[in-house]
Amino acid sequence: MFLLIQNTEAKIWRVNNNSSVQADFTTVSDAVSHASEGDTIYIEGSAAAYNENVYVSKRLYIIGAGYYLRDKTPNPRTQNNTVTVDINFVTFNPGSAGSVLEGIGLANVIINENSITIQRNRISAFLAIADAANSVCNNDTIRQNVIYKIIAETATGKASNLMVYNNIFNGPVFNFYSNVDNISGDFFNNDCLEPATLSCVNFTFQNNIFNGVSLGTYMYSNVFLNNISSDEELPYGNGNQSDIDLGTVFNGFSDGTGFSSDGRYRLKTGSPAIGAGSLNGTTADCGAFGGPAPYILSGMPPIPSIYILTIPPSVPGDATDMNVTISSTTVH
Repeated sequence: MFLLIQNTEAKIWRVNNNSSVQADFTTVSDAVSHASEGDTIYIEGSAAAYNENVYVSKRLYIIGAGYYLRDKTPNPRTQNNTVTVDINFVTFNPGSAGSVLEGIGLANVIINENSITIQRNRISAFLAIADAANSVCNNDTIRQNVIYKIIAETATGKASNLMVYNNIFNGPVFNFYSNVDNISGDFFNNDCLEPATLSCVNFTFQNNIFNGVSLGTYMYSNVFLNNISSDEELPYGNGNQSDIDLGTVFNGFSDGTGFSSDGRYRLKTGSPAIGAGSLNGTTADCGAFGGPAPYILSGMPPIPSIYILTIPPSVPGDATDMNVTISSTTVH
């Protein structure tokens, strides 16, 4: 008899498209294709964008290096290597349930599966939920991202218990016009920096900060609790605050000088958002930096990162030692 033993331990793969670096793969698509269920793919920063359309149909953990790494006023303890990871778009198809995407700059993300976590990314165009015909998406999580908007445009797609929290939105937020009755969930502790169009029903909006909001006929089809807005469109009562000058809320809302691209939206001293929210019966700050999962500056992934690396420019030929300084940290 012969005994076939299969190694079921998850593997870690490196992706780097710099010609001078030896990694497991030079493209994200090849890494996804070769990886097995439960594997982790680390994508390393590159001056050349990966510019790929990536399709995931197995459970994978895909991790990049964060974003806003070259800000004029940088965030503390980001990667010493300031080159980011940029991909065109990633689609999560059936079979990818439980996957995690983090620390990456993308144009688009598309979700057609359950229990997908999109966290700590910079999404410049849109995130589409239940985009494929007859797709069903339950318990997906969108958190701690910088994101333009979330859309659901396929009439036969369905999504429930969509959890959207601790994000910074720099676009119109929600566009569910074609599929408004099939999408439901919770939206809390987000910063919405542009006038928000909330074309949705069956959502709970809690502890958010809006730079103006447009509700139209959808106002009374959702629940609004402890939100702050710069205009007077929020429903009255339930702890909602209207007509608030956001210059009194954020450190650098009108002028971001001296702050990073995302650090400028921390709450300033005396902000009306401090302690103005509530979550599960506990007092919380409103906005992306409040609540149980505060926004993480620069989308730093929760893995050890070298933020200081000092190496001598040259070493004498007769030297027996070389002093190298490495400082690392992990942002959870």
